[in-house]
Amino acid sequence: MRLAKDGKPFDIDEVNSLIEGEVEIIQYLRPSGKRRRMATHLGKKWAEKARDLIISAEELPTGKIAIYVRKIDKKTEEEKVGIANNKSGLDSPDEILRRLIEEASKEAK
Repeated sequence: MRLAKDGKPFDIDEVNSLIEGEVEIIQYLRPSGKRRRMATHLGKKWAEKARDLIISAEELPTGKIAIYVRKIDKKTEEEKVGIANNKSGLDSPDEILRRLIEEASKEAK
């Protein structure tokens, strides 16, 4: 994952330029709760599926990563949630994110 160039908190509706195949993530920073834009490269297929999704993440006190995914027109209470280990493997943040994107993109509008 890479940080946005400005690294500053931002408005969720701000339009950002991503490199092809990247998915934007809102990172919630502890302890302030400020937001920071990040991106991860999942590939063109996943970026297309994530186009109408809001994705956010935060590092939990345990060191694991909580990832939240929902369609833009859904309430936060309807988010898909996944917990990832902060390392590579089947439970890595990118793998959990792919699973959540797949689930959320299959939902009826």
